[in-house]
Amino acid sequence: MRKNKLLAVFIVFLIFAGIIALTQELETFFPGFNSENNESDDLFNLSSAKNPVRWFRSNAGGMALEEIDSKFIALRNEYALSVDSAYYHELPQYLLKYYNDEYYIEVRTLYKNNNQLRAQWLFKDLRDNTRLNAVFLESEKKNEDSGSINNIKGFMEIFDEETNLSSEYRFFEDGGINKIEYVYNDNLLINSTVLLWEDGDIYNKGFTDYYRYNRSLSLRSIERIFYKDMESDDESLRVSFPRFLMDAAKESIFISERLNLYPSFFGNVYIRSSSKMLFEADDRGRISRQTLYNENDEVIWVIRNTWSNNRIISTTKTEGINVFTAEFQYNSNGDRIYERNIKNNVTERIVRTEGKNEIEELFMDNVMVLRAVWEDGIKISETRTRN
Repeated sequence: MRKNKLLAVFIVFLIFAGIIALTQELETFFPGFNSENNESDDLFNLSSAKNPVRWFRSNAGGMALEEIDSKFIALRNEYALSVDSAYYHELPQYLLKYYNDEYYIEVRTLYKNNNQLRAQWLFKDLRDNTRLNAVFLESEKKNEDSGSINNIKGFMEIFDEETNLSSEYRFFEDGGINKIEYVYNDNLLINSTVLLWEDGDIYNKGFTDYYRYNRSLSLRSIERIFYKDMESDDESLRVSFPRFLMDAAKESIFISERLNLYPSFFGNVYIRSSSKMLFEADDRGRISRQTLYNENDEVIWVIRNTWSNNRIISTTKTEGINVFTAEFQYNSNGDRIYERNIKNNVTERIVRTEGKNEIEELFMDNVMVLRAVWEDGIKISETRTRN
């Protein structure tokens, strides 16, 4: 009987010893596991085990080209990328409300010549799906009353459990914020609404895009309905399609949009409430035609784009009896180096890029009357060629 009691005591001792050893093991792998005052980010969840930072040789787009063992060697390259994890308390203030304990935080930071350019924040869930993708750039501006202030520009994307982009925020340097809400049917995008931030933290509808597809589910057209009067800017004439999960998580992408080029030569556009704009796409999803209708469904103007591969080489706007055309040329890097502006078949302006300089030539009756040279946006010379 006494032997049985001794055996039972010995077994209990072994159990307690095992528990203590296990606790020490967990403390070793997950620091703070045994603390009585743990915060949520120190608990046993996705964000508790921080991975070591990884360094890569990169390019201007933030692509991880080659992994480098040393931070110092990586930063010797023109562009370098670090991929790190983070804890909840390390998040920027404007991301805190979008985080929960099931998310793992990844931070991708792009450097140029050893200076940080921008940081990308990714929230990933238990299935390694991206649930938030955010890129912010901070710039300092002077304010006469309060001195220096930091303005944030960039974007933030929120994904649902099906990995569809459900909402997107765009932050502008002047402090403005736009929100886009996306609606799907069986994972097919059917409409998106742009809401404009106004004083008092209120978002009001600006316009809604309705997406039309052909039988093969390729984009055929987009119909945009305006809810308020506005003087159009790049935003109200822009067609930007949502990036889905596979695009948003690509290492090669920090910010990318598909834009419909609208030259300043075409003039300002005033859009009234209940107006409609129709974007028509070609078989490659490129915007080939854009038509603005007034509230009575009458045509105000039509823009037609001519494409070469993925670049617009000419765009023509027909408004009443006037026809405006802008022609473009590009170098091997895809930079625009030439623009020619034509009104009713008469050349009015040509701009060429030569190194750091831009040469602007103004014409009257197809004859050049003024030639100006600009360097870094500053006019350095002006010559009149005709009195």
